[in-house]
Amino acid sequence: MECGCGKTMAGGCRSCLLREVSGRLCKDGHNSAICKSKWRSSPDIPSGEHAFLDVVDNSSLKKGEVRVIIELNFRAEFEMARAGDQYNNLVQKLPEVFVGKVERLQSLIKILCSAAKKCMKEKKMHMGPWRKQKYMQAKWLSPCKRTTLTPVLAVGDSARLRPKPKESMLTVDLLEMMPNRHCMTAVQVV
Repeated sequence: MECGCGKTMAGGCRSCLLREVSGRLCKDGHNSAICKSKWRSSPDIPSGEHAFLDVVDNSSLKKGEVRVIIELNFRAEFEMARAGDQYNNLVQKLPEVFVGKVERLQSLIKILCSAAKKCMKEKKMHMGPWRKQKYMQAKWLSPCKRTTLTPVLAVGDSARLRPKPKESMLTVDLLEMMPNRHCMTAVQVV
């Protein structure tokens, strides 16, 4: 199988999956974006970066802006190779896909990182800095760059059609030569 980015993979790559889910959310009228967080190393944690989705809802005047984090591989972020049964049972109760507010995510990170710390202490093993609470918080809660794929339509704009992409002369020539082919996407000029 070939992924949307051209890579050969059975289930597609993570970045294509993020784009697909974000695109579908945008088509449904949500203010969705791919967020890429980056953080610098500190004495406590190494530097890193992480990509995930978020949806920002501005519809409620009372609550203000509500941010919902979407992590498509949430359970795997907390799995450990030599963890104890108690920790593994806790991780297995996590959803594969996390969809929730920032406050809920903070609580889960705190609980899981303290459980991981306890597990590593019981096994008399060193806990890697990428398992620490500060590192896990940095993944989803540090400043991030939001990348939207399509413009979000306002509620009243849904009836308005988007402008049709302009075609190049090459497209017109190809369509005349091969009228049964629909190859517009490869040679469209925006």
